[in-house]
Amino acid sequence: MHPVLFHAGPITLRSYGVLVMCGFLVALWCVMGAARRAQAARPEGAPPGITPEQVFDASLVGLVAGIIGTRVLYVALNWSFYSHNPVAAFQIWNGGLSFIGAPIFGFGYCAYYCRRHGLSFLDVADMASAGFAVAYAIGRIGCFLNGCCYGAVCNLPWAVRFHADGHATALTPPSHPTQIYSALASLAAFAALDAGLKRPHKRGVLFVGYLLFYAVYRFLVEGLRKGATAEVFRWQLTDAQVFSLVITPILLGVLIALIRRSDAAPGSDATGPGSPPDRS
Repeated sequence: MHPVLFHAGPITLRSYGVLVMCGFLVALWCVMGAARRAQAARPEGAPPGITPEQVFDASLVGLVAGIIGTRVLYVALNWSFYSHNPVAAFQIWNGGLSFIGAPIFGFGYCAYYCRRHGLSFLDVADMASAGFAVAYAIGRIGCFLNGCCYGAVCNLPWAVRFHADGHATALTPPSHPTQIYSALASLAAFAALDAGLKRPHKRGVLFVGYLLFYAVYRFLVEGLRKGATAEVFRWQLTDAQVFSLVITPILLGVLIALIRRSDAAPGSDATGPGSPPDRS
């Protein structure tokens, strides 16, 4: 593992932070490109869509909102500790992030931004989902380099030995490289979402489809992490698995409802005559 890329005097450049920032920049480039394509394909008289410049502006605040979300959710899930150590809740450099908080806060800010600027949230969220998926994939490679979020012991040919938590030299037995599983799954999701953006699609289907994919994927990969870097929360399940079980049927219902709607994204061949503009 390579948690630290290099030291420059008092400055320590950590691989996880670098990969997260790289993921953000790649995602920004992808979403700005999608916005540019959507602008070019938008028919005359269609409601205004988000511009690449607006994507850039919104993404900067969205990044901060997502990071705050990961910390807030982690503190909430570990409130028994932080209620007695409130100052530690702000010490983010000591670790402790729950990724599920990123889409909650990030897309929450996206909804606020769209309402403020008169944009369709579902159109913008469809674009953002592809960027989110690729950013997550790159960030998980950062987890691999950092040696965190690994899985349980296994005897597979690609098993990896990580530095055991809290030990500078001790190594784990050969274990599932769940960070790599996550990265590969998210790259596949990005490819599907990017292709979907270039084809006729109903508003919001890509966004909700990605959330549904993430919930199912996370439930599965948490099963491999349980007992290693993910603790049992309730009913022999981790907190992420419980969240996935609760949200999956809700997302499935929303996805079915969106598919049955008659309107589609602007510029899509699926948009029928007289389809009303969507400001959801």
